[in-house]
Amino acid sequence: MVFDTPSISPPAAISLCFVAILYGMHLLVFPAAVYVLSRKQLTKSILVMLAAVLFMFCTSTILTVTLFTATILDGTLDGIYLSEHVRSRILMWPRSLNLIVADAIVVWRMTVLYPNKVVRGGIFFFLFLFSAISLFNSAALKADAGFSPELGFSAIASFLSFGTNFMATAAISWKAWTYRRQYPQAWRGSQTSNAVNNAFILLIETGILYLLWQLLVAVVSWEAGTCNLRGPLTTSCLSLRFASNAIVESTTIVAALYLSLTVVIVGLKKSIADKCGPLPSAKV
Repeated sequence: MVFDTPSISPPAAISLCFVAILYGMHLLVFPAAVYVLSRKQLTKSILVMLAAVLFMFCTSTILTVTLFTATILDGTLDGIYLSEHVRSRILMWPRSLNLIVADAIVVWRMTVLYPNKVVRGGIFFFLFLFSAISLFNSAALKADAGFSPELGFSAIASFLSFGTNFMATAAISWKAWTYRRQYPQAWRGSQTSNAVNNAFILLIETGILYLLWQLLVAVVSWEAGTCNLRGPLTTSCLSLRFASNAIVESTTIVAALYLSLTVVIVGLKKSIADKCGPLPSAKV
């Protein structure tokens, strides 16, 4: 007796390879983050960071395994979302929860750099305002498009995540730029490699790279969602939808990578907060 097995389309296979590469990077960073944290004194903050790293590794693993098995069984990535199967719901939750945890990390880094209560309160007010607007916008989209509860929650999480990271990234980058102008000697390296490392660490901890990824997700998702409205379904539209699904699901792993790398930077005392803190010779 011969059983027919669904064949995986080339776009779906490429998408799976893309997810696998990112997950492989996470497998390399995750042990480093755990090792750095385990060598520290296990205070409450260290335990919270360790729990966040472990949680995001578990959610990334669940998403990767589910995505692979679902794609192999369905043959395409689109089949996961067009069906009301439990697998489609499983895929929504890890991404949404990882976005929330990653946002908490970037907000925490921002509050470390802004001890002034008035400045911190103003930043949090703008974060709340942007989040409120995003919530209303997402609720309207859900009402118009008839989203499922899982998809609606995922859309809200995406809007809130981008808004939170945009504000926090701007605040962290402004603080780093200000201190760099005041104390250029604290940022200069004696070698070119040191300057490159400092710049790379700055890009990671400020969240600029993560924010650019979220912007890419928003643009690709919008193009994929409106592609069918411009005319008949074409091959380019199908390819764009496959790419959109792969990039959106990869956000879970990218968020986990961002958190793990930030934890490693903080644990090794390479953080912006360490460099931007008041210098002993600085006049207040």
